[in-house]
Amino acid sequence: MWALAEAGGRAAEGGLTDLPSSTDPGFCSLLTGSYPRTHGVRTTSWRYARLPDWAGVERPRVPTIFDACRSAGIRSAAVVGDDRGLLATGAASRRWPPDGVIPPGTALDAHGYPVNTEVMPHLLDALADPTVGFVFGHLNESDTVGHDLGPESGAARECYAATDRAVGQLLDALRDRWSETIVVIVSDHDMQARDASAPIDLMATRDGLWDLIIPDGGAALIHLRPGSDPQEAGTALERIDGIETWLVGDASMLIAGARRGRIFKAPRYPSGGFHGAPATARTVALVGGGHPDVQRLAAVLTRRRPHLADWAPTLAPVLGADMAGADGTNLLA
Repeated sequence: MWALAEAGGRAAEGGLTDLPSSTDPGFCSLLTGSYPRTHGVRTTSWRYARLPDWAGVERPRVPTIFDACRSAGIRSAAVVGDDRGLLATGAASRRWPPDGVIPPGTALDAHGYPVNTEVMPHLLDALADPTVGFVFGHLNESDTVGHDLGPESGAARECYAATDRAVGQLLDALRDRWSETIVVIVSDHDMQARDASAPIDLMATRDGLWDLIIPDGGAALIHLRPGSDPQEAGTALERIDGIETWLVGDASMLIAGARRGRIFKAPRYPSGGFHGAPATARTVALVGGGHPDVQRLAAVLTRRRPHLADWAPTLAPVLGADMAGADGTNLLA
């Protein structure tokens, strides 16, 4: 990946995503080109319990780059290791796991997701299909290892190296079409290890201003009581130990972000690393390939940090698809 970025380009400080900086909001921003306020997916916590209406939706409410490709007559492929979270891949022409259902006999990691060696053959097949113009691939294994053993653990570093070798295989498979290829490598979030402090319990310090909390690692969605002033509630949050920032999600919701290493009280915790916080709102942002637009993209990345929502409206016009209604910026415009 470093060699790809050296020949192409990278955002030296990484890209950006929104709070909570967790899987589902990040991937929906990436694939819809819209921010969470537009696509509606606010948290990954729906996987553990049904979300109340104020906390957003489970599936994006706007079209994806796959929909844009289909409308333009462009075949696309989505080959992913975590289709329980990547709920925006349904319009792809080719999809693995098929219909989001993991085939029996597939080797799984500790969290029940296909290991990278199961994903790779399907991803290589998609790259070899000359009728496919856009391929979205996702390798999940390093996320699982980071959550379980910590993002800086020896096992995580070994997994990063193995993932890098897998990326090398994918790049090798593209050599015959390198001159017409743009490769973008991103992550949905960063990851951090917990410190030794107690989790932040917002329900113990609510001052009557909020009544429900949905924790998402180092971030939390906060439902305000009817009549509560968002600014007053935000000021109350600032007084709580461990809070780094807060923002208004909508008229009835605030989003709080914890300081580095701090996590919000929840029914369950990852044993190693976690995401959600401002410290994990940084994403990988690398570009490469032989397409003429690669060097233009590389130049842009030296001047600005791309948001995940910028990639779909940047790539769609190159493909000949239209995502003019997206929130994100076309980095090539």
